[in-house]
Amino acid sequence: MKRRPRMATSNLYVHVPFCASKCRYCAFYSAPAPSRADVADFLRLLPRELELRGLADARPDTVYVGGGTPSLPGPDGLRALLAALPRPAPGAEVSVELNPADVSPALAAALREGGVTRASVGAQSFDPDTLARLGRRHGPLEIRAAARALRAAGIPRLSLDLIAAVPGEAPGALARSLREAVALGPDHVSVYPLSVEPGTPLARDGVAPPSDEEALAAVAEAESFLASGGYARYELSNYARPGAECRHNLAVWRGEDYAGVGPAACSRVGFVRRANAPDFAAWRAALEAGRLPPARLETLSAADDEAERFATRVRLARWRGPDPATPAGPRRAAALAALRRAGLVRPLGGGDWTLTARGREVADSVMAELV
Repeated sequence: MKRRPRMATSNLYVHVPFCASKCRYCAFYSAPAPSRADVADFLRLLPRELELRGLADARPDTVYVGGGTPSLPGPDGLRALLAALPRPAPGAEVSVELNPADVSPALAAALREGGVTRASVGAQSFDPDTLARLGRRHGPLEIRAAARALRAAGIPRLSLDLIAAVPGEAPGALARSLREAVALGPDHVSVYPLSVEPGTPLARDGVAPPSDEEALAAVAEAESFLASGGYARYELSNYARPGAECRHNLAVWRGEDYAGVGPAACSRVGFVRRANAPDFAAWRAALEAGRLPPARLETLSAADDEAERFATRVRLARWRGPDPATPAGPRRAAALAALRRAGLVRPLGGGDWTLTARGREVADSVMAELV
């Protein structure tokens, strides 16, 4: 196979498109209950896409393996997956998302042997009724066991994800989940208000999404509790101990390029946006024939690209203000001044800014005003 030119990006995303079952809130692409042959084909063909995309020798600074459920292939499958990826740069961050139900001492050891530096565990809740309502296939015991196994294996960073403002959740369930999560000593916690997306089982069952007031109250509760435990809110939904922020996600939010491989994976390199088709069968067929998988390609103008990257940075706790030398600079500076008068942003000095508490509540509107 002819070697393609090396793609110039230092951040790599790998989409593992399989799930044992579909969670009731999930709108992301995945192929539930794959056969062993499907998983084997994915592991066999992933290096082919990396080669065709010019990524085989990329030496990335960050690697993020998401899904789907990357832990579904088990210890041997994860070993094969990690071995198939480009060799990371020295000191790189290598992250893998995990379902607690899949984590065992053997799987944790495979992650450590494969160079994983951050394990991101999809806990979602420590309340059994909430987990059942969300369609998760694990319980609180599996979360605790997963955290112990990952720590015992020596994974440097542990992240836990939680979902807040779940309709029908018992009073105090979020507070209990936050306490239990922090008791496990993670380096990083993500808290996402539940979103009821069209086409999901929750939507088909007529579950109403949380109101804006309910979502904001849940996020405020999480921020207050996590701050008291030493976790700083460094992005709208993410909290970390000092120095433990997710480097891959920071790179994306700061507007750096990233390349994605696997069905449904997205990339942003220069002005070109690429989204692989969310279709494992089509992805497999193309690579079997030695072709790139089908994808939607879009080339942005310089102005649109700059606006998109600027808006993404506003999600962070600290972001650089507009550059007056750019075409959009003067208009954006005027918008920033108006937002400051409205109490939605405030300067931090040195040209950096942050959203206020009220600004975080209406962050989408702030971004719209700025771009």
